[in-house]
Amino acid sequence: MSNQDKQELSFEQALQGLTSMVEKLESGQLSLEESVKAFEEGVKLTRQCEKLLDDAEQRLQVLDADGEA
Repeated sequence: MSNQDKQELSFEQALQGLTSMVEKLESGQLSLEESVKAFEEGVKLTRQCEKLLDDAEQRLQVLDADGEA
């Protein structure tokens, strides 16, 4: 999955991908190299989730500030 594809993921899609990655890692079925790649992918998905949550929080703060004016 390319970086651009990750940036287009919804929060739910990124979270599902992260959940899937964790399940693969916990299964113990991956080689060391596969585990490292899965971990790297998981970090990228985590960052995408954090970015989407931060963006949503900023939008809510703007709406809240507009309501107080």
